[in-house]
Amino acid sequence: MPLFTFYPCRPDGTSVAFDSIECRDDADAMERARRVLADHLSAVEVVIWQGEREVGAVSRVKDDA
Repeated sequence: MPLFTFYPCRPDGTSVAFDSIECRDDADAMERARRVLADHLSAVEVVIWQGEREVGAVSRVKDDA
């Protein structure tokens, strides 16, 4: 399985940690990113990379009400 790297990012865009996890495909990696985001409470976004290719990002939903 391909290896994906997940970078939980703080509100200022910095990331002080990463997780490297094998996933079946991009869709599986996007789903896994939601769990990584839930595990990193200070993060507002998780950016996903596979090698030098940026796969995507998952952000927290903000309630503006």
